[in-house]
Amino acid sequence: MKVEFLYVLLVGLIGIVFAQDSTGEATQAVTTEGAQTIDATVDATVTATAIAATDAVETTTADVDTTTAVDPTTAAATSNVAATTSSSSASATSTTDTSSCLDADSFSTHDYFPSKLDFSKLDSTAQFNVTYSNTYKLVHNIALDEYYVLYCTKAAPSLGSTFQSKTYIQIPVSSFAAVDTRVLGFLDLLGQSNNVAFVGNTSNVTTPCITNKPAYFNVSDPNLDRTKYGLAFYPTSPSNDPNGVGLGIGYANTPLGNAQWVKYIALFTNQETLADTIYDDISTDYNTYRNSLVNHISYKRNITFMDYDTSSTKFNIMQDQYFQNLTSDAGATLIVPTVLQPADPSVMKGQLQNTSLVIDLTSASAFNSTYGGWQNWLGFSDDKISSTTATQAEAFKQTRKYVNSVDAPPFARNKQAWRLDLVSDDGSLDWWTRGMARPDLLLQDLIQAQFPDYFKTRNRVFLRAFANDESSRTASQDSYQCNLNNWEKAASVSYSNTASDTPTLEALSNKLSLGAIVGISIGGGLVALTCLATVIAMFIRKFKDGGGKRFTRLHDETMSEFGALDRDPMIIEEITAPPGGRLGGSGRGH
Repeated sequence: MKVEFLYVLLVGLIGIVFAQDSTGEATQAVTTEGAQTIDATVDATVTATAIAATDAVETTTADVDTTTAVDPTTAAATSNVAATTSSSSASATSTTDTSSCLDADSFSTHDYFPSKLDFSKLDSTAQFNVTYSNTYKLVHNIALDEYYVLYCTKAAPSLGSTFQSKTYIQIPVSSFAAVDTRVLGFLDLLGQSNNVAFVGNTSNVTTPCITNKPAYFNVSDPNLDRTKYGLAFYPTSPSNDPNGVGLGIGYANTPLGNAQWVKYIALFTNQETLADTIYDDISTDYNTYRNSLVNHISYKRNITFMDYDTSSTKFNIMQDQYFQNLTSDAGATLIVPTVLQPADPSVMKGQLQNTSLVIDLTSASAFNSTYGGWQNWLGFSDDKISSTTATQAEAFKQTRKYVNSVDAPPFARNKQAWRLDLVSDDGSLDWWTRGMARPDLLLQDLIQAQFPDYFKTRNRVFLRAFANDESSRTASQDSYQCNLNNWEKAASVSYSNTASDTPTLEALSNKLSLGAIVGISIGGGLVALTCLATVIAMFIRKFKDGGGKRFTRLHDETMSEFGALDRDPMIIEEITAPPGGRLGGSGRGH
């Protein structure tokens, strides 16, 4: 009985084992089959979604940009969404070769622009935006409120009659007309220097990066060969050029805001990745130097940017955003004048009373090129500066308060008049064609002008020591930096400065000449001279016997004079310049 029971039990166990094995295999087979089905479904869904998303982007993009006026914030958001979607769909099909785009359909699902602008690095001060589709880019020039379609296919895409595009440009562009010569600095950085066929002013070609000098772009010449360029950059909106676009660079933007135009130009050459890198390098250095001065300058210098407009016969004292940021970033203060556009040199002179540094952008022909001619033009002279400084010193000793005089402002006493023509060619400024592209170099110049000990070794790039008769020079290719291929990040600088441009009593005693000391001693009766003892003794006895009244009168006249000079200069009612004005484009830089 027991044996039979054990036999039945053994058979039952063997049956259970076989049943479990069979069930496991069946389950595995079902599970595997199920997994394959799921994978296939996912693949199908992803593929379908990618194509659908691409088509949706194209459709949405066309719809969004059919309006002629789009809010910059909305445009930026739209561009970010479109770029993100296109990038996602392009991850599996991206290619760096855009030549095959010529034969592609305008609404192809293949992404021919895998390298896009990094919108996370596009600063809010940028005056342009872009929306990517697979075969074309929709560019919005916010500064001019214009739209351009850049396409890589053989024929321009048909986006509907409701879309208001200023022009259609086939890309990548390989030949240019720099009607606004300020674009040359950006083209240099992108390695496009020798692709410039025309310029708006041949005199403005100061860059050594161009080996073949471009021809003059005579816009009124009916025989101008427009087939020699694929894109023309104008300072504002071109009126009658199908291959022309505007820039919109201006003083209304910040220095780094203007530097971002390199990204705008790169949209036409498919060099977005390079442009991102260029701007990152420039802004990194700019911010390094700016941050090194924050809370480290005890006495901020007062800076005045000025020029003289020969057409309106008025001076301009710059107050634009560009100059405000540049001055502040250099650790200084931009002078706020009582008259923005003085018509008379004597009024302009009054605006400079408390200026530590003057940076003059006036055409040199207005004052015969020399610093002496500039001084005479505005009513300054070395003799007057010297004598007024002596008089100021005497008042300073008595009142312990230094009051700047219009005849001897800080910049005049300390020889701090500068011009932006250190590198020029026959009067044309390299700063004009390169300064907007390289604000990092201009900021370093401005710091160096204020604090000569900031850099151990550095040669200025734009600013010329005008008051010290420094000579201008032509550009040298060895030091010009046509590109940033060998760029090295600027080292963090630890710098502080507590000096003031107001003299101390000790400094005055050391700097004054013997004649000035004699004059101060007689006028104030505070210092006795040991030389010429007989004459001085008679003089002193004369004043001791009854000259007190005379001393008082001289002292009163001096203080009265300082009181008058410390008042605001005569105010003349003028029409202020419009924001962002005085931009020019192809004329000589001033």
